[in-house]
Amino acid sequence: MECLPTELLVDIFTWCVHSSALTVVTLGQVCRNWKAITDHSPRLFQFILLDDYSLPFHLANRVANLYLARSSGLPFDVDINILSRDNLLPLLSPFLNHIGRWRSCTIGGAKEEAVCFGDFWDRGNGEPKLEELDVVIIDPAEMDEIMAHHIQVQVSEAGDSVPPGTFKPYTISLNSNLLFMAVMLSRLPSPLTLSPLRFVTLSVSESSLTPNVHPDDLLQFLTVCPELELFSFTGSMSVPVITPEDIRRPPPIVSLPRLRSLVLHSTLATRILLSHLHTPALQELYLEHLNVDFEFPVLNPYLLPPSRSPTHSSPAPGIPPESLETGSDTGTNEITPSPTLTEIFLPSPTQLAFGFECALEDGDSDDDFSDFSQSPRSDHATGMGVRSLLGRSSPPLRVLEMDYADMRTKDFSWLFSHAESLTEFRIVASDMADRVVRMLAPDADGTVLLPRLRSLELINCQRLSGRAIVETVRERARATDDPTIEGRTIDVLEDVAVVGCANFTIDDGLELAEALGERLRFH
Repeated sequence: MECLPTELLVDIFTWCVHSSALTVVTLGQVCRNWKAITDHSPRLFQFILLDDYSLPFHLANRVANLYLARSSGLPFDVDINILSRDNLLPLLSPFLNHIGRWRSCTIGGAKEEAVCFGDFWDRGNGEPKLEELDVVIIDPAEMDEIMAHHIQVQVSEAGDSVPPGTFKPYTISLNSNLLFMAVMLSRLPSPLTLSPLRFVTLSVSESSLTPNVHPDDLLQFLTVCPELELFSFTGSMSVPVITPEDIRRPPPIVSLPRLRSLVLHSTLATRILLSHLHTPALQELYLEHLNVDFEFPVLNPYLLPPSRSPTHSSPAPGIPPESLETGSDTGTNEITPSPTLTEIFLPSPTQLAFGFECALEDGDSDDDFSDFSQSPRSDHATGMGVRSLLGRSSPPLRVLEMDYADMRTKDFSWLFSHAESLTEFRIVASDMADRVVRMLAPDADGTVLLPRLRSLELINCQRLSGRAIVETVRERARATDDPTIEGRTIDVLEDVAVVGCANFTIDDGLELAEALGERLRFH
């Protein structure tokens, strides 16, 4: 062997590394000469072989990062073998931030797929980017049925059985190299098994037949996504199951400093999720299909009475923004130590929820106005979640859309008093009373809430009277349209839509049109 030239040894070693992820490390331990060859031969690190049964995930990630570093910027190929689909994302996570160097990915075992990344993009359109991750949480049995159906469709249409692809190009852009990643899992992976994910868009959705994603698991997963700008979660309307073990290990306050848009759809975990997010850059909040007419626990289960507070230090809901810091060097959601629940003020009243006593936060008391609602429990949860999110983060919120999502009157009052940057407010199928919309009119002193509001849409709000809408919008328009007001600090109302509100008549519309002109849309 000592007589073989180095070039030939490198060729032999290159073939050997196809047998195991640790082969190149083993070769370097044979003798000084072989170690020198492996240390100075980036070619040996261009093929990366991993599986989910030979090494623990943290060691597999270390091996992957070793290969990425030692390949010295050269293109690389990845071969993955998995016994479970749930392990695909953890094994691939170290490579997702190096998509420009990634030549091919071969997946075997529980999922069969071969990807040649060069087929996805045109080098003349700039560097390739992997910006979006779509995660579907699905029951394993249902997953098998979906895969079988998909293969049958593929066979009937193309004569070939090609499973759904993990990596797909965007079809909306013809002059960029954007890819997105889609995975089907039975559960969200632990952050301990993942390298930091640099996606800017994340969508997580539950199948209707899947046991609901635990809020803690979702929040923990978000801690490895520090660069998110858009996050969307679609649930299955299952009641979250919180156990005493869960409250002894409360979820973290997740800092997402770049998040601009947040969507929550069809979930009963709204309050828990919004109570554990820190989003100082949030501009758009979309709350969709959150209303339910049945009973479910609405309190924050992690806010415990002092007698039952955890003894270990853990991030607590409601802590001030200055106690949350994002790591600047690592780019991950590093949360500085937070006060324990016994170190912050907790209100004394408690209430039974989730099977144990939970402390009440400011605002948890009954609504002083006692206005009618078809969905009082979800109104309570949504309102308190919004309070927690905006109170902690103080974001420059511009757009709020509530589609079949509602709040109590006292929550709307709180919102209108705090969301000073809001420019667009759209609400669909709300039970809001007249007193809520009248809050948007100037008060006796001429003060106007939501001073930046330019667009107001009221859709299918069946309890609002036509008089309340007409008088409120007309008075606000008079206050904002008056050109003689010097130093005006209130934006002009540019667009108003009243659609499907049963008590808003044609006569009401014509009367309001006299004040707004073409700025009004109604039917």
